[in-house]
Amino acid sequence: MDGHPSSWKRRFFTIWTGQQISLFGSAVAQFALVWWLTKTTGSATVLATASLAAMLPQVVLGPFAGALIDRWNRRWVMAAADGAIALVSAGLALLFWTGQIQVWHIYLVKVIRGLGGAFHWPAMAASTSLMVPDKHLSRVAGLNQTMYGAMNIVAPPIGAILLALLPMHGILGIDVVTAAMAIVPLLFIPIPQPIRAASNGRRPPYLAEVYDGFRYSSLAPHSLTSS
Repeated sequence: MDGHPSSWKRRFFTIWTGQQISLFGSAVAQFALVWWLTKTTGSATVLATASLAAMLPQVVLGPFAGALIDRWNRRWVMAAADGAIALVSAGLALLFWTGQIQVWHIYLVKVIRGLGGAFHWPAMAASTSLMVPDKHLSRVAGLNQTMYGAMNIVAPPIGAILLALLPMHGILGIDVVTAAMAIVPLLFIPIPQPIRAASNGRRPPYLAEVYDGFRYSSLAPHSLTSS
């Protein structure tokens, strides 16, 4: 942390604001895609498959992503994840614009977005704990929860309004622009990396760190119930 008390706020909230704008663009685009699937197919199975395609990568990779993020530069992990989301949204917009869109294209995009989310969210959460002073972490966590709830309320009606005003490729274009707004601050604002103590000056093997994570997760509920 820098000496001036407002320095962490300037750095953190510049990144945070870009991320929130990107999340809003993604939420609007996701609503538009769900509406398109509903109107085009009218199939509950298609909607369920699309939801599974979005969640499965995060469920499968979640336990393994944390150890990798600790080894990588978290700033570039978030930038790469946001960039991947922008890229696939741009590709999907092109397919809608040319009239070549198919349902499986949306499945594929949701899988890629899910992969990006599996790395992005842990990287952002871990970076927050290093950028924000301990005494302010609970406030930031509350702010994040408030924004998440507000986004779930506001994004669908705004998505519906945009669907009446713009074609699908236009809405996906908004997602690309908002993702770019999340990437730009990451190019200029450094994020601290954790200082880890390794035995004999060497870092533990990746699988050992994954095992430690599983072990900690399995012991944590027991410790809570026994306390």
